[in-house]
Amino acid sequence: MSESEIVKDFLVESYENLDRLDRELVGLEKNPKDTDALAGVFRTIHTIKGTCGFSASPNWKKSPTSGRVF
Repeated sequence: MSESEIVKDFLVESYENLDRLDRELVGLEKNPKDTDALAGVFRTIHTIKGTCGFSASPNWKKSPTSGRVF
């Protein structure tokens, strides 16, 4: 698999995860006491972080760390 294919796959997966995160955050905003929604937010952030960590770029590895602070 070429580097451009890896980047393309990474971007597709990242957009999907960010879309999911957006929906989960809206749901959590509507019902802040929903622990399942909160768990979903953290699961998605963890997935994004893992995807970035799997990449070869040091810049990608740093970005999602801020999500843990949330």
